[in-house]
Amino acid sequence: MSAGENRLQAVKSLLARPAWRLLAGTVRRDPAAGTTRRGAVIFASLHRDMIPAALHVRPAAATLLVSQSRDGDILIRTLGPDGYGFVRGSTGKDGADALRSLLEVLRRGGAVGLAVDGPRGPFGTVHEGALLLARLSGAPVVPLRARPGRHLSLRTWDRTIVPLPWSTVRIEEGADVTVPREADAAACAGAADGLGAWLTGAGPVDDGSGA
Repeated sequence: MSAGENRLQAVKSLLARPAWRLLAGTVRRDPAAGTTRRGAVIFASLHRDMIPAALHVRPAAATLLVSQSRDGDILIRTLGPDGYGFVRGSTGKDGADALRSLLEVLRRGGAVGLAVDGPRGPFGTVHEGALLLARLSGAPVVPLRARPGRHLSLRTWDRTIVPLPWSTVRIEEGADVTVPREADAAACAGAADGLGAWLTGAGPVDDGSGA
């Protein structure tokens, strides 16, 4: 990592927690109280919507999947004091440990949260992790989509939304997506496509059941 990149990481680390506290204290949310879901559920959003989604799932004390990166380190230091749990890694290739840890949270009756088009995109493409987690655990996927008011959209692959202080963000929860234990690859792919369409605003959630 270059000296410039190191300086950028240092600035992000310094500012992330104060910026998060400002947003958490000033952004008006609809619904204002956040999610009413509790127990073993899998909250799923795009990377684009991670900041509003994290605010929304705070009442559920969700355990978040966080990448093994310096940005992941910053995220944990930023959100850690606010009651979130964390699992490091991914649910894709070489993500067996993270998958087992998330399954254990669900089996204990806890909620988990993950961005489904990561860790590096492409934007809006749902990877297998959330659907595999749903199939193995029996827990439903609860899709989350942000409708921000005044905000910044970062020029990154994930088009991250940063709500401006004192703006309003509406968080929509889609219909639960359930994946039967016996679901085959085609059914899982159909569920992933339907989930991706809803998260990007292109259509309703399709759980792949054909119903």
